[in-house]
Amino acid sequence: MAKKIQGKKILALALAAVMVLLPMGKIAHAEKLNQPVYAYGESLTDKEVKETAKLLGVPSDPDPDLITMKVNIDELNGLLHDNYHYYQVYSSVYLEPTDKVDGVEVKIATPKTITTITANQYANAAITAGAVNMRITVASVKAVDGSGALAGVYKAFKGTSGELSEDKVKVAQKELEVTSQITKENEKKADFSDDQLNAAIAEIKGQISNFKNENNGTINGDQIGQIINNVVNNYNLNGILTKDNIQEIQGLMDQFSQIELTQDQKDALSRFGNKLVSEGGKLLENVKSSWDDLSPKTKDDAVGFFQSIINGIIRFFQGLFS
Repeated sequence: MAKKIQGKKILALALAAVMVLLPMGKIAHAEKLNQPVYAYGESLTDKEVKETAKLLGVPSDPDPDLITMKVNIDELNGLLHDNYHYYQVYSSVYLEPTDKVDGVEVKIATPKTITTITANQYANAAITAGAVNMRITVASVKAVDGSGALAGVYKAFKGTSGELSEDKVKVAQKELEVTSQITKENEKKADFSDDQLNAAIAEIKGQISNFKNENNGTINGDQIGQIINNVVNNYNLNGILTKDNIQEIQGLMDQFSQIELTQDQKDALSRFGNKLVSEGGKLLENVKSSWDDLSPKTKDDAVGFFQSIINGIIRFFQGLFS
């Protein structure tokens, strides 16, 4: 429990650093975050604050545009909308607004101390929360699972430019919890990769949003379930993810279907998913492996089948919301 609580502070910190920066009452758009932000945890000593800044790549020369803020322990429940008993905060984030990345670019500067949450999980969840057009760097001087890091991101937005939607933040936190747990449960399986899972999650979100756009903003649980099953099959995750994993994704997407994405979020989701798929990785490797294992006759009967799946996924992300 101590490790879980410790980890939730990191994501609390990072998604808190994006919530302290927009005018109150307006929905946040990350491109309005015009200045870099360094958000650090209350539990850090003065020496550790400087050490963490260096790890994050915060410029050492005085920068008049840089905003430095502390994320306090007693803020975390409000930022993360949970009731955990937090007693320390070590994780920290450095945010850089930019229009030169694929929606949200995340770097984990201290992978040995961020033990559970991956960069793709952060990016996917940050887009759900409303953060776009920015680089996020995460670090901790203490070993934590990383589940609290986005709190710093939340706080950054809240303190400078406006406030991210509370409903979106709740879904983003649920997404981070679900995807990190699924990766933890399946990471030792030969045919599983975190890239593959996050590309699938991004497409599921995109398909749900498209379906709602075409059906007067409505979608039901059965329709969501069908989308999930189709995407899981196309990403070669059937037989890898457990029934419980699928149920967790269903619960997450039921919540996701209740929020409305801004055009900025749609664009960021499209670029993020397209990047994951076009870079290949485990998804393409798995498809190639599956093809190689087929008999010559089966290959003759299914010429182009696997490639058509990949091409279809790439076309989906390239055309998402355009």
